[in-house]
Amino acid sequence: MHEGNTKKGELLKYERENQAKACFQDVYTAPTPHGYVAMMAKNGYEIGEQARPYCIAAAELLRKHTENAWPVQMLDVGCSYGMGSAFVKYGCSFDEMVAFFSTRAPQDPSAACEVMRAWINVTPTPCDVRCVGLDSSKAAVRFAMRAGLLDGGIARDFENPDIAPNAEECSWLRSCNLLISTGAIGYVTDRTMAHIVPHIGKDHPSEFGPLAVLTILRMFDATPIRDVFEKHGFKFEKVPGIMLPQRRFTNEDERKGVLKILHDKGIDTREWEDRGKQFAELFIAADPAHFPELLEEMKRTRSKCMCNKSQRVAYICR
Repeated sequence: MHEGNTKKGELLKYERENQAKACFQDVYTAPTPHGYVAMMAKNGYEIGEQARPYCIAAAELLRKHTENAWPVQMLDVGCSYGMGSAFVKYGCSFDEMVAFFSTRAPQDPSAACEVMRAWINVTPTPCDVRCVGLDSSKAAVRFAMRAGLLDGGIARDFENPDIAPNAEECSWLRSCNLLISTGAIGYVTDRTMAHIVPHIGKDHPSEFGPLAVLTILRMFDATPIRDVFEKHGFKFEKVPGIMLPQRRFTNEDERKGVLKILHDKGIDTREWEDRGKQFAELFIAADPAHFPELLEEMKRTRSKCMCNKSQRVAYICR
């Protein structure tokens, strides 16, 4: 799912947009993340780390309201090799992940999992969440589970119209009260979300939550995703004033193709994609009564990111 591709012959909601983007399908099917991490590093991938403070803020808001009555359990949609968990739960930077897989992690899958598990458990987790991953790549989910990055995993392609979650998978979805997706929307569409959103948080119905935090590239129309959330009682909106760099364009053909799509949609790229990177906007979802508090938390987090000059921070709209 994550920066990947869908099966040939499937009806693609965002067919034109996906055809303009580079395809990294091959690096998502390997038994270890070595190729994935190297490819993403080559193209300046950063959306997971850019979105991290907003995901953590949502998790902390949930914890504040539930008062530890039950854990925050995060569903990472398009999780690939558990990168969302590495960033959010374990506080890894992408540069650390690159260094780890280029110098320390063995190529053998079992050995790589063992070394990864030892590495991430050296220090306490900075964000106390449990993580469940959803991705169409069985190899990626298997690695993330064995390496300890994920507490639970669903390796299914819900973009396939013949596939729906089974009872065990629904149980995992119901146990999650925070949904995140960083960089996957576009290849993940409303078809997948329609299988997920009705179940989120149902195991622990409460006065607050569940919540969702998603990044969506500006080339993709967020309306179909919004429609699914609103159908199931959520308020879904873009957080104003936030623009998150996802990665560099892989080549001139991709740059021209993406810019043409954006320009055809009347989107001004001069301050953003013209810099040579793809940019995403931040969207959140919550019960309408709780949405204002989640939105304010996102705005506070944006301000903190602007002030924190020691870290790579989100680009803020002028």
